[in-house]
Amino acid sequence: VSASQPNMVFIIADDCTFRDIGCYGGQAKTPHIDRLATEGMRFTRCFQAAPMCSPTRHNIYTGLYPVKSGAWPNHTRTYPHVKSIVHHLQPLGYRVTQTGKTHINPRTVFPFENMGGKNPDMKYIDRLFAETAKGGKSGKDGKPFCLFACSNEPHTPWDKGDASAYPPAKVKLPPYIVDTPRVREDFSKYLAEITYFDSQVGEILALLEKHQLADNTLVMVVSEQGSAFPFAKWTCYDHGLQSAMIVRWPGRVPKGTTSDYVTGLEDWVPTLLDLIGEKKAAPENIDGLSIADVLRGRKQNPRPFLYREFSGYGGQQAVWAGRWKAVRQNILRKDNKQPLR
Repeated sequence: VSASQPNMVFIIADDCTFRDIGCYGGQAKTPHIDRLATEGMRFTRCFQAAPMCSPTRHNIYTGLYPVKSGAWPNHTRTYPHVKSIVHHLQPLGYRVTQTGKTHINPRTVFPFENMGGKNPDMKYIDRLFAETAKGGKSGKDGKPFCLFACSNEPHTPWDKGDASAYPPAKVKLPPYIVDTPRVREDFSKYLAEITYFDSQVGEILALLEKHQLADNTLVMVVSEQGSAFPFAKWTCYDHGLQSAMIVRWPGRVPKGTTSDYVTGLEDWVPTLLDLIGEKKAAPENIDGLSIADVLRGRKQNPRPFLYREFSGYGGQQAVWAGRWKAVRQNILRKDNKQPLR
């Protein structure tokens, strides 16, 4: 694998409020993610397309807003003509593959080499990395990879990890959540599952080291939408739409840095193509913007605005412009006298 064709690993959590991760000031113990932040760039203003799983994952792989791809409800699919990251990277010699939670359809739009499972298959990842490390010019050996490792944690029912590390009586609840013994117990289990997700991140990073691939592999970790607790998932508040995002690429992305650049997860299709020198391979109708300059530590013009919408719970909209944010709710209610613009 040449330096101009780095490997790529995109690791995503499931229903994890970004502020609960250690390096974002949270009380969950996340040593592997925290270490990754010291080795790369941590973003403080990254937002996903919608505050629920399926539209977000379609958005990541296509670079399109859910309303444009057709995947705007939950448990849905894109229009059949849509192209995904697989179609853009495979012609460039990449093995584009996925393991863990999918929540995307149809398969013809997402023809990953491997696809599925509830959580990342570490045996499959080990084999993938080994085949790349072998080198060679034929078959799968030596080809660069773009791997999406998709966790199902810390999605409910919060049954993984060691909850004893988070005694319910000592848990710090957000001020907008009702404080009851049941809520404290649930929050304890939720934090434990974030730590479990962190262990998955650690396993993947260790496999990169094992196969001596870390130096030429771009690693991204994102947290997806917020948790299932109130005012997070299914809302257009920050805890519903904002995602953690940490990027490491040794020697290319400045280590130990923080960026407040406003970015969305739809930016990753054009950004990945830009980083490997194939900026023109991004389709013209894509909604994402390349943030390659930000990742290289260069100045990039600020985004004029960022727009989000969600069809659930009466319909919601959110827009960011500079330091301001506006949220609009109940836009689909019949008694709403404000026209939708």
